[in-house]
Amino acid sequence: MTYARVAGTTFTAFLVSQICAIAVHGFILAGDYAHYYGTLLRDQQGGPEWQAIVLPVAHLSLVSGLVWIYARVSLEGSRAVQGLKLGVVAWVVGEAPNWLRWYSEQPWPGELVVKQLGLTLLSSLAIGLTIALVARQPDRRTVRAMPAGTGA
Repeated sequence: MTYARVAGTTFTAFLVSQICAIAVHGFILAGDYAHYYGTLLRDQQGGPEWQAIVLPVAHLSLVSGLVWIYARVSLEGSRAVQGLKLGVVAWVVGEAPNWLRWYSEQPWPGELVVKQLGLTLLSSLAIGLTIALVARQPDRRTVRAMPAGTGA
């Protein structure tokens, strides 16, 4: 991938990650989180504190790593299948361990953690699909290897 393609893919996937995070944690789970503001979650009454800048930085680092992985790892199948596989990888190595660790350390109710895991899986799949579609790597199922000894 060219540097421009990497930058464009990273930027687009970052936007998708931000939209998903706001939708999931800012709207869909807002009612579930309401009870925890001021205890497990920072109270946002006076506006976000400086630590809120860490969230986009975390999303950018995850997305950058996924773009790097996608450019270097051979995922079989169409672009959509490649994107879904990448999304599962993102969820398995990023989101799932994170929520499970927090569940084991903090008093999050199991029902909420299941919602978080499910919704972040959907978000990870959307991010993986975005990366695969924007990066436009060739479909691995259509790429044919050159016969041995052709010298190209």
